[in-house]
Amino acid sequence: MGGKSGGVEIREKSIRLSFTVDGVRQRPTIKIDGKPMAPTPANIKYANRLLIEIGERIRAGSFSMVEYFPDSGAPTTLTVGAWLDKWLNAQRVEKSTRHGYVAAVNFWKRAVCDDRQRKMGDVTLRGLKLSHVLTGIANHPNLSGKTINNYVSALRQGLALALADNLIAKNVTDGVPRAKHQRQPPDPFSREEAELIIAEAAKVHPQIQNLIETWFWTGLRTSEINGLEWPYVDFKDDTIGIERVLVSGEEKDRTKTAEPRLVRMNSRSRAALQRQRALTQMAGGRVFQDPRHNEPFHSEEAFQRVFWARILKRLGIRYRRPYNMRHTYATSMLMAGMTPAFCARQLGHTVEMFLRIYTKWIDGSQNDLEMARLESAIQSPESPRDRETGS
Repeated sequence: MGGKSGGVEIREKSIRLSFTVDGVRQRPTIKIDGKPMAPTPANIKYANRLLIEIGERIRAGSFSMVEYFPDSGAPTTLTVGAWLDKWLNAQRVEKSTRHGYVAAVNFWKRAVCDDRQRKMGDVTLRGLKLSHVLTGIANHPNLSGKTINNYVSALRQGLALALADNLIAKNVTDGVPRAKHQRQPPDPFSREEAELIIAEAAKVHPQIQNLIETWFWTGLRTSEINGLEWPYVDFKDDTIGIERVLVSGEEKDRTKTAEPRLVRMNSRSRAALQRQRALTQMAGGRVFQDPRHNEPFHSEEAFQRVFWARILKRLGIRYRRPYNMRHTYATSMLMAGMTPAFCARQLGHTVEMFLRIYTKWIDGSQNDLEMARLESAIQSPESPRDRETGS
């Protein structure tokens, strides 16, 4: 048997279609369960209907070759690990984002994904199943919800590229539920703890004292205080301009929110920066430097490991990340009765985000203020009730 009807080619033991996609002639054989479809009259009618459907999808711009003909997709030897490496090399992202992608790719390549104890990186791209992804996650119960979502997001992007390149028929991560995770609440230091930390830092090195005191009393982000440069410190107007940041050793000419802001100094931050002037201003550039090398801190980890952790351990203070100095400043402002709008501007937050993060302290300080107003009215020598009774 042999012949051709339009774009349907009838062969001795199979049926082949012929059509053009993006200027390329395609001639795939129709298969069922991996075997060529027999050229029976009923199957030939089906092939003609299929060709019409494909033509409509091509005209609509929604045709996927691998969706209709899976064998035309990724080579059977292409593994998930090899593809994720290729996807990673195609990304043009900032250094900090790439670090996250690398961690995710390494996780998926090593994750055991089935009863055969296979690593997911060794599974063929065409053979990847939703169960592989879910098993890989289930085998790591200690991962936080946030980390799981970050890892799945990277995998989803990698498979989306494979889908766009017609290497796979579907993105299996579409079936992965988003992991629940709760944002860790602020864990600020008490005023007493802050003062002890600053005093202990003074015993380590003047630069470490100045850095910590400035951090406690400006609430800058880690990237902001690491990237702070002297031209942006204005003692005349008592302001600090936040326009540049340092993330994972990479300098950026923009802040986290992509909007510069002015942080007002108070007496404590001003005094710390005044002392720091004598140590680093003449050298220009960065305000705070690692006193071991007289070079800028390139990451939070170096300061955290060498100085911060040891100071807290000597004092017997429960460990918290240096970032909690920012939370300490935020809560100190609120407990002093400052308005949330001003506090939010100082920290570079929207008011909405600030209210969401610091609700506990806003409620507490505001409740105290409201009750104080009531007490003031109660203690007034002449209340409205007194005037009404004439007493």
